[in-house]
Amino acid sequence: MRFQNIIWVFLALAACRSDDTQKLKQQIIDTDRNFSKMASEKGVSEAFIYYADEKVIKPNAGQQPVVGKFALLEWYKKNPTVGYTLKWEPLKAEVSGQLGYTFGGYTLVTKTADGKRDTTHYGNYVSIWKQKKDGTWRYVFDTGNPTPGPVVLQ
Repeated sequence: MRFQNIIWVFLALAACRSDDTQKLKQQIIDTDRNFSKMASEKGVSEAFIYYADEKVIKPNAGQQPVVGKFALLEWYKKNPTVGYTLKWEPLKAEVSGQLGYTFGGYTLVTKTADGKRDTTHYGNYVSIWKQKKDGTWRYVFDTGNPTPGPVVLQ
């Protein structure tokens, strides 16, 4: 009988942990979607700065990575995000403790000088997230690369 009680306790704890993990995954997905929404509504640079952790690392194609939130702010001052729109959607998330990641697809639409839609580019991305003491999530690493079309998980 005692062995059965131990099994029930173990199963109950496992179920709680599974519920907590699912809750944290949903938090990261929701944060990533809000991040994308902010990029669409207020601009890419404002969103990337707002959601960045203080110790963020942000690789950029053909350049050294940007390290730290202050450096990221300075990088965006020198590299304004004009002439394109960027939207993304998380397709998968995993979490363990206070760290997690999202993987998804993005759509980048460039515009001509007169503001008309020019070219649509697709790609995938990975963002690594860290939960702060106040419960919010901030990305500590974000990178992406182009793909020949919209990203789908098979």
